[in-house]
Amino acid sequence: MDLTRRIFGLLCVFLLVLAVGGSVARAQGGDAVQKVTNLNKKALDDYAKGDFDSARALLKEALELCNTAGLDKHPIKARTHIHLGIVTIVGFNQRALGIKHFRKALEVQPEIKLTKSLSSPELQAAFEEAQAAGEDLGGPAPAAAAAQPAPAAEEGGAAPAAEEGGGASAAGGDEEGTPRIRRAPPKKKKKPVDEEGGGDDEEEGAAYHLYFAFTLGSGFGVASGSGELNPMHTLKQAGFAPAQLGQISPEVGYFVNSSLLLSARLRIQYVSGLTGEPAVGSECGSDNYCTPSSFGVAGFARATYFFGEPGAFRLFLAGELGGGNIRHAETFPLDTNCGMTGAKSQCVDSLKSGPFLFGPVVGFMYDLGHAAGLLVSLATDIGVPAFTANFDLNAGLALHF
Repeated sequence: MDLTRRIFGLLCVFLLVLAVGGSVARAQGGDAVQKVTNLNKKALDDYAKGDFDSARALLKEALELCNTAGLDKHPIKARTHIHLGIVTIVGFNQRALGIKHFRKALEVQPEIKLTKSLSSPELQAAFEEAQAAGEDLGGPAPAAAAAQPAPAAEEGGAAPAAEEGGGASAAGGDEEGTPRIRRAPPKKKKKPVDEEGGGDDEEEGAAYHLYFAFTLGSGFGVASGSGELNPMHTLKQAGFAPAQLGQISPEVGYFVNSSLLLSARLRIQYVSGLTGEPAVGSECGSDNYCTPSSFGVAGFARATYFFGEPGAFRLFLAGELGGGNIRHAETFPLDTNCGMTGAKSQCVDSLKSGPFLFGPVVGFMYDLGHAAGLLVSLATDIGVPAFTANFDLNAGLALHF
C-alpha cells in the first residue's frame, strides 16, 4: 500500500513538473513573439524616418530572435522577412536580395501578402516576382501553423500575419473561399545561375560602396638616427620625439561588403619648432643659413574591418602598408650653435624615418546619417630602415555612399 502511494505521489509530482514546464515554455514563446513584434514596430518607425541602417539592423535582430526562440515556422518570422525585403529594396536599392527575403516569407507562410501600409507598385512587382519564382520551383513548402498567432501590433507596427495576409484561413484558402491546393514539398533543385552564391554573405551586402575621408591630428613616437640639419645630431638609441604641429590625411576607398573597406591614404605632415644653423660656404643658399625640412609625406594602402552592422556607432580595426617618411623634432641641448647669426640657442633638428612604413590602426566611426560620419582613429606606424614607432591621433569627417 505504501509503495502504491509513493508511486502515485511521484506520478503527481511528474505531471505537475510537466504542466509548469509547459506553461513556462508557452510564456517564453509568447514573450519572444512580443519582442519580435516590438522590434518590427521600431524598425518601421526608423524606416518612416529614413534611417534605413537602423531599420535593417532591428529586423535582423528580430530574425535572430526568431531562430533562437524556435519561431522558424511562426507567421511573425514571415512578416519580418517581408519588412526586411521592403527595407532592402527601398532603402538600399538591392532588389534581388529583397526578393529573396520575400521568398523566405512565402516559404514560412505561403498565403502572406505585402504589408498594406508599405506597399507600392515597385514592391508589389518584386513580391509577385518572388511568388512566380516559388511556383517555378514547385511552390513553397507548406509551413506548420503556429499554436499562438502573432499579437496584434499598433498601427504602423508589425501586423500579425493572418491579418495582413488578406484573411486566408488556417486550412489554406484565398479571400473568396476557394480552397488552396498545396503541393508536396519539392525536391531540391539547383539554383538558377543568377541566384548561385547568394547565401548569408550576400545578405550582409554593403550599405554603401564609395568612401571618402579627411582627418587631421598630431603624433609622437620614438625615433633614432641622424638629424637632417647636422649629421652630428645622432640618436644611437631610440628616444621619444614629438611630431610637433601635426598632419592632414585624405583617404579614398571602396566597401567590398558592409564590413570590409579597402582604401588608399595620404599623410601630409608639418613639423614645427625646428631651428636653423649657420653653415660655412654657400651650400645652404646666399645667406649660408641651413634649415631642416619641415614636411613629411607618406602614402598607404589600407584594409579596414568594421565590427557590427552598419549603424550609428562602429568600431574598426585596420592594417596599412606604405612608403614615404615621417619626421620628428628632437632637441640636442649640447649643440647651442643654432639660430641666426649673433643668436645662440639649442638646436632642434628633424629626424626622418622610413621609407618603408607599416602598422595597425584602431578607431571608430559615428554615422551622422546615411552619407556622413565622424571618424576618430589611432594609427601606429613602424618605419624602417630609419627606425620610428609613430602614433598618430586623427579625427575628421567620413563620407560614404
